[in-house]
Amino acid sequence: MRRLVHLLRRFVLDRRRVGFYGWDPRQGSGAADPQVRVHERWQDIPRHFRTVAVPSPWTDAMFYRMKRGRAKLLCLSEDGRRLQAYGWVQDWSPFRRRFGAVAREGTMLGFYWTAPEERGRGLYGRLLAHSLTVCDLGRPVLIAASPQNRASRRGIEKAGFRPLGEWETLTVFRWFSRMRRVSGPGGEGTA
Repeated sequence: MRRLVHLLRRFVLDRRRVGFYGWDPRQGSGAADPQVRVHERWQDIPRHFRTVAVPSPWTDAMFYRMKRGRAKLLCLSEDGRRLQAYGWVQDWSPFRRRFGAVAREGTMLGFYWTAPEERGRGLYGRLLAHSLTVCDLGRPVLIAASPQNRASRRGIEKAGFRPLGEWETLTVFRWFSRMRRVSGPGGEGTA
């Protein structure tokens, strides 16, 4: 019952703070990692990776974005059997209405995940660096993180992304959305 109330409340009124970061061209164009596999088609993802990255595909937006060619899944596995970390590279268009104040076009990086037993080994940074090799660097490359997620923010900044600012979003009935800048310079995702 509690979960249902939480979901209904988020559907009716959802207020969040989001910190955005933009790729800084002075940091380079990333580095290809031989242990990262890029999957552009759902059926190409190994089944044992799918169960970790997208456990409920029919209810996951990333599944549908991938089916439409708007998302790629990056999987890091040093032994080829166990998924240690993954991340998404996706087109900015699904975010334009909600986060249009940040950028009008570009590439959105995320969401990223690292297995709990693998954290602290730099896998997040490796995925971010590899992500840049599959992005169109002629357009803004953006990534978002919750202000409370210090580990993610630290990894993003270490990978060479610069803070664009923090925004508060208010979404009513999952349709009407308003943003206001809380802190930071803002603007397009490239220098």
